[in-house]
Amino acid sequence: MFHSTRKSTWRRSALLVLAAVLVMTMLAACGKGKGEHSLQFKNVDKGEVVATYKDGKVTQDELKKYLDVYVLAQPAYESIVELPQFQEMLLEQYVSFKLLSAQASEDSLKEARKQVDEQLVGFKELKDSDKTFAEELKKKKISDADIATFLLLNSAAVVHMNSKVTDEDMAKAFETMKADFAVSDVRHILVATTETDPNTQETKELRTDEEALARAKEVKAKLDAGGDWTELAKQYSDDTGSKEKGGLYEGYAGSKWVEPFKIATYEQEIGVIGEPVKTDFGYHVIKVEKREDKTLDKLTEDEKNQVKGAAAYTYMEKFMTEEMPKQELKITLPKSEEGEGTGEGEGAEPSETPTETPADGAANDEKAAE
Repeated sequence: MFHSTRKSTWRRSALLVLAAVLVMTMLAACGKGKGEHSLQFKNVDKGEVVATYKDGKVTQDELKKYLDVYVLAQPAYESIVELPQFQEMLLEQYVSFKLLSAQASEDSLKEARKQVDEQLVGFKELKDSDKTFAEELKKKKISDADIATFLLLNSAAVVHMNSKVTDEDMAKAFETMKADFAVSDVRHILVATTETDPNTQETKELRTDEEALARAKEVKAKLDAGGDWTELAKQYSDDTGSKEKGGLYEGYAGSKWVEPFKIATYEQEIGVIGEPVKTDFGYHVIKVEKREDKTLDKLTEDEKNQVKGAAAYTYMEKFMTEEMPKQELKITLPKSEEGEGTGEGEGAEPSETPTETPADGAANDEKAAE
């Protein structure tokens, strides 16, 4: 398969990274807890100062707390979190969260706290049911309050950005996202270039790019000549999810597909077999049998939140390019030997703010393959 897989609510919610989260669905603000969560980690005022900016500073203890919670939520980054360059990106991200949450209105903070209440339910369920997770919390001295602060900083920043979005912003964003929401019935035959061993998960070359394209053109010619999709999919397709069904996927929204496949299903003429489309998986021969476009007013609330997140991203970009430089952020993390991981040698000046923050591979986990 070559469409999306989903992460648990806790894992997804805990990984709200500014550049990615603003294009993700916002959790509904329906929590009913007290919402008495702080935007500031407790007992982190000690230690060396590792960053200064116009409105404040960050200590080593404070950064360590943020990194510990971040890695707990995103174990895949544990192996690189000690790299100075990666820490610089996360440090800038953290400062961005602090600044944006400080700008949030009382109403925005109230909504964000309600969202955190809801997210904490999932976190506490995980802690109670997963002993390894609970032990990791204890080992790193991460409290429920630390988790709440981490989530609140993220949620407050996102709610604040979303509050700026107008109806006009929504309409403009939707125009660029129509392919994501169009629902189609699609037949395809995948001629893969690689294959994955189900036991070792090792990927190896199945055929060259040229061989795959030639094979895709071959099956397209047979289909154009009236060949049977059911038989040809069984013979040619490397997509185990559809080859026994004549290559058919019914009722799939465009957002479920990797980008080139999505564009093809949205732009190809209905009923016409298109030229082979290349993705990271190989070449696809595609026929769109049915397609239904949606209008903005017909979207679900979750889908509207996705559009709002995309619209809010423009405000995030403006903040990062116009407001962050005014903060004169100076990062003074200890340098590793010979400046490894930072691109800076011994005696280098303190780092200015980097241009990007790391994004959850969730920003586009639509490309995950089964």
